[in-house]
Amino acid sequence: MKDSLKLAMAEKLKLIAKMLCFQILLFCVVIFLFWGSQKFYSLIDQTTFPDAYPIPSEENMDDKTKGKILADAITNQMKRELDSTFGWTANDIIFNKYFLDNRAYRQIGVYHATKILIDQYAMRIAKLGMNGRESDWLYSARLNNFSIDPRSFIFPSAEGAYKRGFELIEKYKQSLDDGTGVYNCRTDDLYSSFALLAGENMLGYALGLLQNAQKLPFYTLDNRIYEVQGIALVVRDFIIALYKLYPEIQQKNTAENMEAVKYYLDQICTYDPLYITSTFNSGELIISYLMFAKSRIEDMRDSIRM
Repeated sequence: MKDSLKLAMAEKLKLIAKMLCFQILLFCVVIFLFWGSQKFYSLIDQTTFPDAYPIPSEENMDDKTKGKILADAITNQMKRELDSTFGWTANDIIFNKYFLDNRAYRQIGVYHATKILIDQYAMRIAKLGMNGRESDWLYSARLNNFSIDPRSFIFPSAEGAYKRGFELIEKYKQSLDDGTGVYNCRTDDLYSSFALLAGENMLGYALGLLQNAQKLPFYTLDNRIYEVQGIALVVRDFIIALYKLYPEIQQKNTAENMEAVKYYLDQICTYDPLYITSTFNSGELIISYLMFAKSRIEDMRDSIRM
């Protein structure tokens, strides 16, 4: 009797072990397929962005050249999104913000930051003082083209409006070459630009998106994390451009702060975990990167004022 009980128990334990092994194997297969599909997708559409917009380091660059480079740095990420594999998907019928939500919300973040910096460029930097006349090309671009909701599909189409806006910016750049355009970035414009990056409409807004991150459902949280990534992409291009184009920023002992800012923004721009939940990959790491980057940018801002 005892031997039969032992035999039955052994068989039961074997069955449990087999079921457990099967479940573990099934879990590993699911994870591998999920990971594999993500890696395959990244081969056809970029999901991480380790490199910022390249800024030439030549000395004695004239103002019109600096103006064109800074305009390109501001618009670089939105142009890349428009020209990417699936194009502008924040408003797409098929590849939309529900089907390809990570890239769609990243594009919304890119739009948010690009729009703010185009306004800063047009209304502060590309003028002869606060009371100077704004470029007609930039005025038309920011009011008529970049004011269109990134989710707008038709009447007007967001991507069509943005592409026309870029054409107007190219005309402004041509006006710099023929001497009719104005580019006049002063120390107070540099200060206001750094203040803008650290302020409530840029990194402050990004932090607000992740407020109470652990209480957000995962499908909302991951959208907000990728929207923050879109903002970080544009901020990184812009601040590196300012730093390299204007040696006076470097002369304020800001090298350590700039390296830290670039490191933290790089971490956000390359963030692409297998999955995001409210408890694991919950956004707390992104919040810390944002806070550290914001603090360092504020230090650089204060250095410029001194």
